[in-house]
Amino acid sequence: MKMKNTSISLVLFLTIGIITIVSFSLGCTEQEENSSKPVENISLQTEPVANTSESIANTSESAANISQQPEPVENVSSQSGSSGSASSQSGISGGTSPQSESSEDISQQLEPISADKITSIRWLWKGYEHSDKYTLVPNPENYILAFFSDGTCYVKAECNSGNGSYTLEENNLTIDSTAITLMACGPDSMDPEYMELLAGVKSAVIKDGQLILYSSEGDSMFFTNGGQFEQ
Repeated sequence: MKMKNTSISLVLFLTIGIITIVSFSLGCTEQEENSSKPVENISLQTEPVANTSESIANTSESAANISQQPEPVENVSSQSGSSGSASSQSGISGGTSPQSESSEDISQQLEPISADKITSIRWLWKGYEHSDKYTLVPNPENYILAFFSDGTCYVKAECNSGNGSYTLEENNLTIDSTAITLMACGPDSMDPEYMELLAGVKSAVIKDGQLILYSSEGDSMFFTNGGQFEQ
């Protein structure tokens, strides 16, 4: 009877041991399977790295494209240079400025005048032109210019007056009016403009009964005939 009980206990012990071993082996197998799955997931997660490398490659390509963009700037600069050269050529082909033409070429274009056409006449200053702007003199009778046959002249500028000299060759005219009084005639007086313009006169012409004096700076003075003026 004891032997029977011992054999039964041994069988149970072995059965329990086998069950324990099988359970343990099954547990280890499941752990191995579970541990292997994250490895696969990790391997799958490495794919974005490839995408990152592709984006880096795309970025490098865009940077290369950007580095190639300065070429249009060179074209613009070349165009501006060509336009600048064209403008400079047009400026050269255009000739001299209007002021240089008026100072040098006007005297050649005007008809010569004789002294008897301008002497012993009371010339009244009615206006002047400067930089294509015409200014009207409000009181022409206050600004008188008279030439005489002996080469002298009379100048009246508002409250100032005096004698001077002039030279006339064909239509080239210069006036020396240094012997004129220098009083202040008031804030509304055009005495400064009048005397400054007379000092720059280089040529003269008679046109439509009026005397026109041209300066070296391209300015023009216009005088009307105020009648006879004796020395």
